[in-house]
Amino acid sequence: MSDLLRAGFCRYGKSVVFWLMLIFSLIFGLIMGATADSSESFSGGSFMVLFLITAIQISLIAGTEFSNGIVRNKLIAGHGKGKVFLSELLLSLIFTTVLFIVYYGAFIIFNTGIFRNTEAGDIAAVAVGIWLMHLSFAVICTAVCFFIPHHTAIAAIVNIILIIVMQFSAIVLYDKFSEPERTYVYLPDETGTYYAADNGPNPYYIPRDSVKYAVLHAAYYLMPMGQSVDYNWALSELWYNRPPNEKYMEDLKTAPVHSLAAIGLFTAAGLIYFRRKNLR
Repeated sequence: MSDLLRAGFCRYGKSVVFWLMLIFSLIFGLIMGATADSSESFSGGSFMVLFLITAIQISLIAGTEFSNGIVRNKLIAGHGKGKVFLSELLLSLIFTTVLFIVYYGAFIIFNTGIFRNTEAGDIAAVAVGIWLMHLSFAVICTAVCFFIPHHTAIAAIVNIILIIVMQFSAIVLYDKFSEPERTYVYLPDETGTYYAADNGPNPYYIPRDSVKYAVLHAAYYLMPMGQSVDYNWALSELWYNRPPNEKYMEDLKTAPVHSLAAIGLFTAAGLIYFRRKNLR
């Protein structure tokens, strides 16, 4: 494993793709930080930018291991499929963390005092949660590269499409969770002023203590983009040094657990599939 990791560090160090993604992370981190400094609220678009950069880096670096025949050479040299997969996965996690540090480090340059009145515990919890969220996405991207070996371009397209699909799914689920328990209609009073009148139970409301909510919420948080929606709202509260909404902070306590679950799930899926895959 150590030989594979050393070779991987050397490969990343010489990779034009990695250095370009690192530069993009720095530039976009500075841009997003400068923009957020004068904006009305925290922008969740910062998550999407780093998701995209991560997907490109992993797809074009891990994916080319197959197209260049490097994976086959590693197997011929006596490295087991499990070690090859896990070493590539570990490299993806390490260099995703590098992008994470550069991107958000650049972001904070323009906003060092923005959270000055926020408790350190809340900031640390959110920072660790966002880091694990990005790591879970890196694992998904790496697994996709091993699901689609020898087709680097297709793997890259699939990873980018996954960002869009998961983001759309997260928004749809968020709207379902946000349905009120009761519905209201607006009626005019004797002065012609409209007021909200109770119209009865909302048939689309999902009780938070129901099995349906638990299942959908688990699916929502297993997707990095689902977590990013709630982290966006929590950060928007912290942005103005307000106590973060209790609902988001309570839900986000479980976000790291879901990230670790996603990491475990896709690691196991990628490992099992790759071990059974007959490489051409």
